[in-house]
Amino acid sequence: MRLFFLLFIILAMTLGGCSSATLFDAIEKNGRENVEILFQDDTDNVVLFLSEDYAGNPMLSLNTFLKEKSGYKYDSGTGEHAQSLDLSNKYEIIKVTSVGRNSFGALWGGVFNYPNAKTVSYSLKDEDGNVIYNSNVKITKTNIVYEKLPQHLYEQTQSLHYKILDDKNNVIVEW
Repeated sequence: MRLFFLLFIILAMTLGGCSSATLFDAIEKNGRENVEILFQDDTDNVVLFLSEDYAGNPMLSLNTFLKEKSGYKYDSGTGEHAQSLDLSNKYEIIKVTSVGRNSFGALWGGVFNYPNAKTVSYSLKDEDGNVIYNSNVKITKTNIVYEKLPQHLYEQTQSLHYKILDDKNNVIVEW
């Protein structure tokens, strides 16, 4: 009986050690430093966060996580997208990629140091240059842009065109 109880405690400690109480802790547990979660979608288990690269420079990362009864697990090494940032100037990064282990695509990124920026208006084109999707996404208070794309749209997308707009729909940046 004692042996069974001891094995049960060891198993519980082992399984409990695999997850973290918070998503923040789960990301840091995977070797990230100075983590700041900027966007979290608990429906699709998507996270966008700032951290530092090996040289201490800021990076914006997109990936997925698992949420279980025992806590959070960060899916490191399973499709994470990361981009170095220059936060000392006006800087934007807007991308369309797949998301972690999930089978969907998303528009994601950040718009930094543009004080009047409110919205990103974008269009996606197929390989023939035909517009296959248009949308507008509000920029969050943490300067993040995220929108899950309709199913199978990512696979058809060949190019992205976007405009960063102010509150009066004036174009601040076009790419």
